Amino acid sequence: MSILEKLSRPISLFGRKKRTASLTIDEDAIRHVRIKSRDPLVLEMAQELPMPPDVMEEGRIADQPALEQILSEAVKDWNLTKRDVAFLAPDAYVIIRRVAYPETVEDEELKGHFFIEIGSTIYLPFDDPVFDVVPYTANTAQHEAILIASKESVMQTYEDVLEAVKLVPVVSDIAPLSLYRLAFHSHRFSGEEHILLADLRGRSLTVSIFFSHFPLFIRSMELEVPLSMTTGEEMNEHRVEPLTIVMELEKLANFYRFNLAENEVSITHLLWNGSYGQQDELLQMVRERLAIETLPLVKEPITCVDGSAVSAEFHRTIGLALKEEV
Repeated sequence: MSILEKLSRPISLFGRKKRTASLTIDEDAIRHVRIKSRDPLVLEMAQELPMPPDVMEEGRIADQPALEQILSEAVKDWNLTKRDVAFLAPDAYVIIRRVAYPETVEDEELKGHFFIEIGSTIYLPFDDPVFDVVPYTANTAQHEAILIASKESVMQTYEDVLEAVKLVPVVSDIAPLSLYRLAFHSHRFSGEEHILLADLRGRSLTVSIFFSHFPLFIRSMELEVPLSMTTGEEMNEHRVEPLTIVMELEKLANFYRFNLAENEVSITHLLWNGSYGQQDELLQMVRERLAIETLPLVKEPITCVDGSAVSAEFHRTIGLALKEEV
């Protein structure tokens, strides 16, 4: 049984489940949050443990023993031993597609239908996919579903590591859904918006597109950084120029308009997430070039019970925790 099939047995990526601990594993840190209250949104705790270099590489676990060691420390320090845990599939191994299916297929038969179609009429960029699927009710003209897939071997490695440190992985989620969940909590979107959600971590940019609260698309990329005029080497791996980001966002906004939306609609909103020193300049450039509304992911910084604000790096973990609170 694949990990997503097993984890989605009590609940799918989109559904309801019992509250569990929320843990995210990123290249820079392991993070955990616990929500004190939803309205207003206040955290009981927000904890992180820095990740040593070269343990994670583009979402894949590169050094499993090292990750188990640091995770064991986090589990002990945060009192998470034997807890059920939710985690995120790595962006680089997530595919989101809108796919048509015959009207004779009932909702409860979707998983079985697409299990047969994947590999025969539906092709994914990895040969060991695991997936979840829900009806795309925003399209009333034909029967379509939102297919979310990941790579089984990568997901299985995450599960193995979590179990090795005495955690119980019970559900997986994807970062775009976690971030959108948090954004919706802050902005209360109607569902009529066509949203481009940009998430910057260092030089890694993940962009997803939402309409009617459904994820329609995801793309992850490594952005170029300026080179030194004297050595030709990268000046600062985290110093990505605003124009570099804006050009990528413009490409994806055009892709949505002319390909996914077939020139019928355009992106109306940009949601921005990430700790970026030139954020104001970036958002202004997006407003001027794309003529759309630009918003930070949350209206105000999220705080803990002691009044301290948490950084944008915690937003994925908070969105994951909000799912547990539903």
